[in-house]
Amino acid sequence: MRLNKRVLTLLSTGHAVTDISQGALPIILAYLQPVFALSQMQVGLVMLVSNLSSSVIQPVFGVLSDRFRAVWLVPLGCLLAGLGIAFTGISLNYATLLLAALVSGLGVAAYHPEGSKFARFASGKQKAFGMSLFSVGGNFGFAAGPILAGSLLGAMGLGGTLGFIILNSVMALLLWVNLSSITATQVAGQGMVTEHGQENSSETIVNFGIKKVIFPVILLVLVVIMRSWVHLGLVTFLPQYYVHYLHQSEAYAATLTSVFLFAGALGTLLGGPMADRLGLKEIITGSMALLVILLFLFIHLSGIWIPVLVALTGFAVISTFAVTVVFGQELMPNNLGLASGLMLGFAIGMGGVGTTLLGWVADHFGLPAVFKVMIIFPVIGLLLALFLPDQKKLSEIKAGGEF
Repeated sequence: MRLNKRVLTLLSTGHAVTDISQGALPIILAYLQPVFALSQMQVGLVMLVSNLSSSVIQPVFGVLSDRFRAVWLVPLGCLLAGLGIAFTGISLNYATLLLAALVSGLGVAAYHPEGSKFARFASGKQKAFGMSLFSVGGNFGFAAGPILAGSLLGAMGLGGTLGFIILNSVMALLLWVNLSSITATQVAGQGMVTEHGQENSSETIVNFGIKKVIFPVILLVLVVIMRSWVHLGLVTFLPQYYVHYLHQSEAYAATLTSVFLFAGALGTLLGGPMADRLGLKEIITGSMALLVILLFLFIHLSGIWIPVLVALTGFAVISTFAVTVVFGQELMPNNLGLASGLMLGFAIGMGGVGTTLLGWVADHFGLPAVFKVMIIFPVIGLLLALFLPDQKKLSEIKAGGEF
């Protein structure tokens, strides 16, 4: 099967619109913090609720995706993500803010496992490249979120968040009317033949058993958690640092955050093809090693170097998003929804734990201390990534061999 660009473009665009809500939340919180007199710990808690609901619960939707026909979750998830974020700006109090973040997060959680499963079917043999096309939509959405939220809030005040209802409703309708085209890729994807002449379907791939994959799956989840602590830590506390510590404008903070995320989107586009060529493990370990260097430099440099380092860090940390999803799917080819839920959901969602921890650090030691503590995370991630199976061992696992 060849790569289906039309379906991948549709799913990627839906991914972008769905994830705009996640990218918008940190900037909305920067506006809401003085309104509700939130502490940095409370800001981190909102991010934790958002990420628990949008990500940690994703394996549940993944199991639903594997066992039942649930493609309707794609348009529904997109719609709920927009509805929830739309009501954050008009929240009556902190409790309703948490509820709005929860609803938006559930919509994000519903979209990802089913969307990434069909993105794999539409990718043909170019799995990492196809997944990078799907993932980059989310990256661009996350990156556009701060700009869109800043524009809406700047023009219309906190009620401007209601604009997200229009955007997500239109995209949800577009996904709904194209469900037949999306589901058609499943039959074609399951029937394709590999270069070795073996049909690559859930019925013909050897059921290698959970004991032979549990260790590398756990390792991969832990690596993604460390990456997520860096990713969401920067997305959450860069705006706080520049607005409330350096006293820059919200617009400048939003722009810097978007630089980080747009650079990450470029990293996603390049990371997938590089992984197809060089190997999944190699890209993951290289990214972690680079993050250690970049975060060290971020602590010790200033001035014009900061935007450059922010862009390079975004490129490095987000470049492995599609790579880790494909790695998980390669380890669990009979449970694509669950694999996607673990990699896009649970592991990334645990980043909310990191933001809560970093929020505690900021409250007790100041915002600059956040970036000093953060360097520990990629060091741990690099050490764990060294024990992931390489391409040869990954093939042995899929064939039922020991590694």
